[in-house]
Amino acid sequence: MPNNVDNKAKLLLVYPPISRMERYGSKLGIFGGKQIPLGLYSLAAYVRQSGYQVDALDAEAQNLTAEDILERIKSHGYTVLGISSTTVAFHRAKELAELVKRFLPEVTTVIGGPHVSSQPEQPLTITAFDYAIRNEGELTLVEFLDFVENGGDPNAILGLIHRWAGEIVVNPKRPYIRDLDALPFPAFDLIPDLAVYSPPPFNYRARPVANVITSRGCPNECTFCERTTFGRTARKRSAENIVDEIEDMIVNRGVREIAFVDDTFTIWPKRIHEIFELAGQRGLKFLWTCMSRVNTVDRDLLTYMRDKGCWYIAFGIESGDENVLREIKKNIKLDDVRRVIGICSELGIVTKGFFIIGHPLESLATIDKTIDFACEIPLDHIVVTINTPMPGSHQYLHAKEFGDMEESDWKRFNYWNPVFVPFGLTREQLLQKQQEFLRKFYLRPKKLLRNMRRMCLDSNSRVQLKDFLVEIVRFVWLKAIQKSR
Repeated sequence: MPNNVDNKAKLLLVYPPISRMERYGSKLGIFGGKQIPLGLYSLAAYVRQSGYQVDALDAEAQNLTAEDILERIKSHGYTVLGISSTTVAFHRAKELAELVKRFLPEVTTVIGGPHVSSQPEQPLTITAFDYAIRNEGELTLVEFLDFVENGGDPNAILGLIHRWAGEIVVNPKRPYIRDLDALPFPAFDLIPDLAVYSPPPFNYRARPVANVITSRGCPNECTFCERTTFGRTARKRSAENIVDEIEDMIVNRGVREIAFVDDTFTIWPKRIHEIFELAGQRGLKFLWTCMSRVNTVDRDLLTYMRDKGCWYIAFGIESGDENVLREIKKNIKLDDVRRVIGICSELGIVTKGFFIIGHPLESLATIDKTIDFACEIPLDHIVVTINTPMPGSHQYLHAKEFGDMEESDWKRFNYWNPVFVPFGLTREQLLQKQQEFLRKFYLRPKKLLRNMRRMCLDSNSRVQLKDFLVEIVRFVWLKAIQKSR
């Protein structure tokens, strides 16, 4: 229920206290990097612009516990706790909400994020959550705070999920925001130290690195992707709006590198030219990285990107078997992968390939074809995950037609635990093949020599190796402290 109208709504937005080891499914998660939760700080900026008091905490990056957050709520007098959660972090969101309700029952709790967007009714089966918000949250959250502060009819708030007469009510969806330029830049001033964030080792050249997202929505049809949060229609920010944000990052926040984190930054080649021509007119030069698809780039575009500071591109490749690619509706050809990765190698652009094993119709033979293909092309790095049909994806709806699906434990949905096993394969085989994939790719003599040479000649790589070793020492130190307690 909303607070008394005499109480001014004061919001604390939180990304829950999940560890990187939980996120990545093993102790190797300490090397997974820390990424800025752009959604959290984008919400904070919009709420603040609308006149409400708001703070934001990334409990994962700041190593905060649920108890730390509870004490923060007590000491600062927040009346509303907003939690943004993915599926893998949902158990931590639940624990935090339950702790707050136990000691501060008067605080209103609301949860949003990808998990809610894909499973709109499920979160409110947990009594610790008072409300939930699905899909894009900016407009809905502000209307919700108006309701909390002044009362009214919750049924009238598009995108809100609430309880009414003992039933869970999922209000109609709110239309997606068309004019992304109308939104404020993420409230990075609420981050105590931007340097706490960095991509994984060897994925950056200069720190601090800032994430920038230039679009919302994905028009591609990949069956393993959840697209409920931002929808299937790609909406883009203008080049001027993007450069304004980058200029603010560089001039006012000391950022030295930009990571464009759109699912596919290269959908609009013309806009890439517009962005960097405008940046050049303002005297802005910076290193940058992005994610792309091989069917959206050619030699001319890649050359232009390289010349404008792009040094690293991650491509979703997923499989080395054409039949599997057709089944997951990736809509790319292996010949295109060979061509584009070859061009990047010639241009000196570092490449990473994302691969997934355990697709529907996957077999040991198709996984072996994928391993052989990855070793055949001149990729620099790979990420190999286990196929995880996320709620909201096509595969989630049809998983049991192609294999065994275990969905009783959301925290295992981290892309590293086999929660889905295709018919004909076993969990143990998937994990074994994942390790074999990494071993065969990285332990080739040619690959080892190339990486050693890069370490010797590239000062940036040496700095990142130092960061990598610091993370190892930090992990060992923290484990020693935990054992001594």
